[in-house]
Formats: sequence, structure tokens, C-alpha cells
Amino acid sequence: MLHLLVILFVCLAHGAGEISILQTPDSLTFSGQEQMDLSNVKNVLSAAMGFTTPESPRWSGLVISDPFHFADAVVVVSVPGVPSLDSIQGRTYPLSTDEPLEDTWRALSWRLIDRFPTATNLTLNYLSMDQPVEAGAVYGELGSRDTPTVEYLKPTLPEDKALIEQVNLVDAITAKLDDKGVVNDGVPDVHWFTVPGLHSLIDTYGGQSKQVNEAKRLLSSSILLLSEVFNTAYNDKVLFAVISSDVVHTRRFKRVAEEMAAPTAVATESDDLEDPNYPVFFNIFLWFGIAYVMVLLATSLGIARMDPGRDSIIYRMTSNRMKKDN
Repeated sequence: MLHLLVILFVCLAHGAGEISILQTPDSLTFSGQEQMDLSNVKNVLSAAMGFTTPESPRWSGLVISDPFHFADAVVVVSVPGVPSLDSIQGRTYPLSTDEPLEDTWRALSWRLIDRFPTATNLTLNYLSMDQPVEAGAVYGELGSRDTPTVEYLKPTLPEDKALIEQVNLVDAITAKLDDKGVVNDGVPDVHWFTVPGLHSLIDTYGGQSKQVNEAKRLLSSSILLLSEVFNTAYNDKVLFAVISSDVVHTRRFKRVAEEMAAPTAVATESDDLEDPNYPVFFNIFLWFGIAYVMVLLATSLGIARMDPGRDSIIYRMTSNRMKKDN
């Protein structure tokens, strides 16, 4: 019985979610329906920008058809507290939410800083849509937008009003980018937007309520327009992804599962073997070995084809010294 409970809690700890790809450069192809771990999303996004990623579980959904042209920008809209937006367009993959969304952002930003340590023009924008002042500081003065027509959401209620204002802020950023564009300086950019309003609505009305379904439709429509504007601003070289994750609703189950499974957990030796420098050393030894074999082969062929005449080193080294006449 205890074993079954542990399995149940572990399954709940890895909550449901999805990742939808709305825009991609021509050099990247997303296919299939294979599930992805949220902890592996940072590797997929890094590979889309041409970064070397640490050894990780392989995911077959991404194919890089042109290794000389990668995404000029990665744009992510994260929606915590909801397993799916349902009506979002694009290619969608199931997501195992095995870590917080913020960890993906932090890893992605640090990789960009590590790749361009001396760059002074890095664009790393992290915005929560419940902070309009910060959004104005990043993208400039944002004009006000008309409140969308709603049927079930009530702008007079705090949770409903918060979500409507966040959708309006997304629309305001879309209008600003459509008008002013972005500065594309050759260094990959990362834009990360978080929309926390759905989390509160689900806690208030329930995941299948009319209010939540209407909020999902409003948000999905605004995100689609935002993706099109970003794609135009970066000349069709942007990877635009939408990540929804209910890990905030399942964190308590994860904590219980870890406590129950702790006495039987066994650490494996491979857990401590991951080295971020592994790709570097692998390439050094690989190409050195290839070069060494080629040099050895060329030397062997040169000696084999050498003419063993009297002016050859082979003749001088192998013939007996002639006796001098007295």
C-alpha cells in the first residue's frame, strides 16, 4: 500500500503541462508528439540559438536542418498554474513539469551571459504581466488598450480584473513592438513573459469553469498576435513558445512524495558525473585523434612509396658501409 502511495504522489509531483511552438526559423523543424520534461526545455531553447548544451535526455521533436542559421531570438510566454491553454495554436507537446518555470528562465539567461561574456548589448527581458511599470521601463511608454468584451468575467471582481489587465498589457506590448520594432544586433535575444492571472482564476472558479475558459480564449488570442509581431520584428528568425505548467498546484504532493520515498532512495554514481565542460573535452580529443591518425597515415604512405636509391635515406640507413681501399 505504501509503495502504491509513493508512486501516486510521484506522478502528481510531476504535474501536467504543455509547450506550444508558434513560430520557428526555417532552419528549425519541430515534429512528432513526444513528451518533453520541463527540465529539458532550456536545452531545446539553447540549441535553437546554436548553443552547445550539456548531455541530457534526448528529445526527438527538434531537428536542426541548417546548422549555420539559428534563431535570432527566443520568446517564451509562461502561464503558471494551468496544465493547458486548450485553444492555443501551433505544434503542442505534452510537458512533464519536473521543475519550476523560473529555473528554465534562469538557466537560459545564464547560458546567454556565459556565451557572450563581453557583450554590452545583451537583451534579457523578464516581465510579469502584473507589473506594468516594469513593462514600460523595458519597452517604453505603453499606450492604454480598450477592455476586451467579456461574457463571464466581471471586471469589478479582483481576480477577473487582474487577468483582464494582464491581457491588456500583452496587447499594449504587441502594439508597441508593431510600431517600433526591435534592435537586432546579431546577438541572440531572450524575452520571457509570465502571465500569473489564470492561476488565481482557477483557484477561485475551478479549472473547467466558464470564467477560466473565457480567460484562456482571450489570452490565447493575444499571445498569437504577439507571436506574429515578434516574428516580423526578427525577420522570421524567432522561436516563440508558450509554456503552461501546473507545477504550482502539485508542489505539495512532490514534497510529500520526497519525504515518503527518502528512506528507499538510492543515489546513483551518474548523478555526479555531469560536467558542463564535457562537450569541450570531447571535441578536443575527437579532432586531435582524427588529425593524429591522418598524419600517421600520410607519413606511412610517404615512406612506403619512397625510392630506395643511393640518394635516399633508406639506402644510407640500410646498406653496409663499403670498405675503403688501402
